[in-house]
Amino acid sequence: MKKRFLAISAAVLLAAGNVTMSLADDISEYKEELQQNQAKMGEVQNQLNDTTAQKSTAKDEVEKLDAELNQVNSEYEALVQDLDDTNEQLTDAQEELETATTKRESQYETLKSRIRVMYEEGNVGYLEILLNSNSFSDYLNRMEYVSRIMDYDNNLLANFQAIETLINDKVIEIEDCKAELEDLAEQTVAKKAELDSKVEEKLALISKLSSDEATYNQQLADLAEDNEYIKDLIEKAEAKAAAEKAAAEAAAAKAAAQAAAANAASSAAASQTASSSSSASYSSSNKVYSYGGGRFLWPVPAYVGIINDVYGYRSSPISGSGEFHSGLDMRAPYGTDIVAADDGTVIYSAMRNGYGNCVIIDHGGGFSTLYGHNSSLCVSVGQTVVRGQVIAKAGSTGYSTGAHLHFEVRINGQYVDPNPYL
Repeated sequence: MKKRFLAISAAVLLAAGNVTMSLADDISEYKEELQQNQAKMGEVQNQLNDTTAQKSTAKDEVEKLDAELNQVNSEYEALVQDLDDTNEQLTDAQEELETATTKRESQYETLKSRIRVMYEEGNVGYLEILLNSNSFSDYLNRMEYVSRIMDYDNNLLANFQAIETLINDKVIEIEDCKAELEDLAEQTVAKKAELDSKVEEKLALISKLSSDEATYNQQLADLAEDNEYIKDLIEKAEAKAAAEKAAAEAAAAKAAAQAAAANAASSAAASQTASSSSSASYSSSNKVYSYGGGRFLWPVPAYVGIINDVYGYRSSPISGSGEFHSGLDMRAPYGTDIVAADDGTVIYSAMRNGYGNCVIIDHGGGFSTLYGHNSSLCVSVGQTVVRGQVIAKAGSTGYSTGAHLHFEVRINGQYVDPNPYL
């Protein structure tokens, strides 16, 4: 009889050990998830630091480009002013050239008329003027007049020709200057357009980097919130484990004391029945699954086998940077039924940061599955679900670029490739 009581005490201690081991598994899972979150925070922080540095560099480059653009604008405005002044000078010079040409042609026509008259009248002309003088003094005077007229005609014509040549050279010089200014202005416009394009490109980059910064900061905030949530779970699990261990040890001590002091067989039988009942209850609540491929049901029955994105490293659809994708993205248009991949207990059903509206089901034996980005949730924490039961409706909540299901398989809190289990 005493041996029977000792066996009961041992059973109580074993049950206490089993309870402690179960909670220890939970604590280990929580700590593993906490480590993953902290590692992810490190990755996101590095990405944020790199993005911030790129943004700072881009801003410096924009400031330099703006300064250069201001200089080019000033140069262009000066060229336009010079070009306007040159056009005015060219207009004035062309008018002067037309006036000089007109005067030169008029003088030339006068000289031709005189030559024509002298030719038509033979020797009559300047000679006749001289011979018709009344006296020697008159002759000398007339000779002086004729000489002056001839010199005047020649000098005037030569002067008009010189002025015309000078103005014509001036027009050519101004036209060359205008062509050079127009060429410089064209080059300046092209340079300005190039700088404008570079500034727009840098501003677009800064806008994208700012968006990435906001995304990374939000991710860090969400991960920090997750960390606090997981730490709280660890503290509660550790407190519960300590309390259950203390209670189990107290129960074992009480059973041992009763065994040593008991004299009645009926009391021993009652104690044995109670202990057996306690042990059976615990055993029935810990269903253990064996490992095997294809264990879980496809959680989107309407689109079996259709995958939008695979498990593993990829380029983020939001930020474009590299990241590790911890599950499968399955095709699931908005409102599509999402079902439980296997029997289990719902341990999470709420908004979960980047996962959006999220459901987590504990299947026992260290296995759990996660269903993210849902539009609505159909189950609550603590609820028992069966394989194929609708647990949510597909959506695009959390970090998502379109309606789909993000599905994860975890073993002791560590996510694994879901493919071998489907």
